[in-house]
Amino acid sequence: MANDAMTLDNDYKRKRLALARIARDEGRLALAGDRNLAGAAIEKYLAVFREAFNSNGGYTKYSDHRVGYPWCCAFVYYCCLQAGFTFPPKPVPEHRWTLGAVPAWYDWAVLPQNDFYFAAGDPSRAPEPGDIILFDRLIEDKDLDHMGVVIAVASNKVTTAEGNFHNRSGVFERSLAEHINGYVRLTKF
Repeated sequence: MANDAMTLDNDYKRKRLALARIARDEGRLALAGDRNLAGAAIEKYLAVFREAFNSNGGYTKYSDHRVGYPWCCAFVYYCCLQAGFTFPPKPVPEHRWTLGAVPAWYDWAVLPQNDFYFAAGDPSRAPEPGDIILFDRLIEDKDLDHMGVVIAVASNKVTTAEGNFHNRSGVFERSLAEHINGYVRLTKF
């Protein structure tokens, strides 16, 4: 039984490392959306939530590829799928939002049956490559306004891959002392 748990932990560690590598490679592409936060360059990210947005809202407007939306969550979800994680775009059916909204990732991660969120500065855990990073007030003056994937960690900074940082994907160095709400460490799925 202990070997099964260790194998499972190693499988998810490999997936998280793949997530970091894939996100890094996607971020380095520096893809940009058009003025509508849409466009052929970023459609592969936007496509991951179009059907879920339509179903969740009861409309069809997201079927139109000219219609975009803030896409940092779509970038992360796309990278998760590419790394082999399998979870639905709306893992909590009774939740208001899909994972197309940063607060939904937080709400999902803190559920007692998941418990895969940890706060920035938690002395018992440090960020690792493949963790999903949640930001407060990085782009807008509100909590949980942006997210990305941790690709490297140094003593006072973290390197991330992000989508929709000012409508462009990229790789960024962020101070561990600013704007970080916490981290999601996927340990299942």
